[in-house]
Amino acid sequence: MIFFRICSMLFLLSILTQTSTAHSIEEVRKKFQLAIESSTLTNTLSSELNKISNPDAVLLAYIASLEALKAKHSWSPISKLQYMEAHKKVMNDAVRKSPNNLEIRYLRFNIQYSVPSYLGYSSNLEEDKKFIIQAFLNKKFDTTNKKLIQEVYNLMVQTKSVSAEEKLKMEKVLRSL
Repeated sequence: MIFFRICSMLFLLSILTQTSTAHSIEEVRKKFQLAIESSTLTNTLSSELNKISNPDAVLLAYIASLEALKAKHSWSPISKLQYMEAHKKVMNDAVRKSPNNLEIRYLRFNIQYSVPSYLGYSSNLEEDKKFIIQAFLNKKFDTTNKKLIQEVYNLMVQTKSVSAEEKLKMEKVLRSL
């Protein structure tokens, strides 16, 4: 009887542990937005996501982006460079796994645009910009939601990465959603 109780408790504990580390992509997106301004949340979310075995390409892109946020929150120039190297490696893996995913390209573009170009982490800006505009105009949004699509549009406009004509076309796509 005691053996049965112990086995049952271990089984329940394993289910609870799996549930607590499982993240929906919506939850990750929300926490990521908050992590932008919080080093504590950045580290916590990074730790949680790194526990996931075999993350899909989108989760890999968020893991990579969290490395870039660690660089943002770090005071040490050496740590900043180490975090950015980790970001670059993991983000490139995410893009290789799913090269036609708008969300992944958006995350990479956003980070590369935000990092000073002299650090050498902006080599994919033009490629991602073209991809994002084409995907947007062709309505190839994968599994992304309307709020994220709006964020992609906002970033492209704020960074002046689209022409006036492209902006109008993108607005038309947004209205059709």
